[in-house]
Amino acid sequence: MSGLGKFAAGAVAALAISGGAAQASTWVIDYTANNLGDTPFSATVDLVASDTLNTVNGFNVLSVSGNVDGDAITGLVNNPNQPTVSTSPDGLFYFDNVVWPGAAEQLSNPGILFTGASGTEYNLFSDDPVHYELYTAMNGSWGAHSYGTIAMAQTFTQGGFDRDSLGVPEPASWALMILGFGAVGAVLRRRHHGALASA
Repeated sequence: MSGLGKFAAGAVAALAISGGAAQASTWVIDYTANNLGDTPFSATVDLVASDTLNTVNGFNVLSVSGNVDGDAITGLVNNPNQPTVSTSPDGLFYFDNVVWPGAAEQLSNPGILFTGASGTEYNLFSDDPVHYELYTAMNGSWGAHSYGTIAMAQTFTQGGFDRDSLGVPEPASWALMILGFGAVGAVLRRRHHGALASA
């Protein structure tokens, strides 16, 4: 293999190694019911999603925090079939914990399922890009539910991930690529000097 061929192979390897860094993105979701007095009326959900499109072309939700009408969110209910639909352990909810990319991010239908400090289960999902529903359940029984809207804004980007620039490497990837190119160059240089010395 020629020196140029070896360099190209090394460059491809460096790119492959650098692409393995895990990344995520965080959004804040503000849910507001349409009618004053509806329950739940408001929720603030900080949502962390994967940077990699899953098999249904959405992003897996990795974790949630925040509160629903003052009830602190304690965690995401695990989806054993992610990214496809699962049924909650109590059998009351369908959910998938997926966010859809687009001009504005959108929660899926059947939505995300999470729990509050009160022991309440919450299921937040979309009917369409602008209409949402928030259901509750506790002790295996249905609770309240409301119709509303959300405002969803990206608040933090880890590793340079943004839905509008998925193909742009983050600084850590650039550093790995530079190190990879340097290592390939050093190997080629060493082999070149070794060949001259033996000649």
